[in-house]
Amino acid sequence: MKSIRRVLLIVLGVLIMGTGIFLLLATVHPLGGTGLYLMHRYGQTVLLLVGGALTVIGLILLLMGIFPSKKQPETVLQTGDLGEVRITLNALENMVLRVVQQKKEIRGSKRKVVSTPRGLVVYLQVKVAADQNLPELSSELQRDVKNYLEEITGIVVSEVKVNIENIILEQVPLKVK
Repeated sequence: MKSIRRVLLIVLGVLIMGTGIFLLLATVHPLGGTGLYLMHRYGQTVLLLVGGALTVIGLILLLMGIFPSKKQPETVLQTGDLGEVRITLNALENMVLRVVQQKKEIRGSKRKVVSTPRGLVVYLQVKVAADQNLPELSSELQRDVKNYLEEITGIVVSEVKVNIENIILEQVPLKVK
């Protein structure tokens, strides 16, 4: 989606800038019937102003498409007595990782934290060791993640969604006779 938006900005910028340059050139040397018509109809001053404005607007759009603005990392805002504190979603994901790493039953995970008006929503994809009680493990994981984040950050966690992605089987060495 972002690349489509950038391409549209570039195309629109080139078209608007080209129109502006055409109008600017029409004041110096009217090109064809359209240039002569515009020069006689609106005059040199109007064509210079409109052509200059369109050229600048087109150039700005073109530059916005070529060089997108650097996006600041998403943060969650907490306000306190002495001012505001911002915590990046990446920092919150690392806090979730800390909780997940303390669970010996979990062999791997992917995490994503999203800020919503109701509070944080944590998405967890985990790989679990074989022969685990999955309902108990997932409930414990949800509770631990929620409690840890709320205790450390003071931010409300509205949901912790756990997706058990895979069961990891430990390899047993084969006996050779």
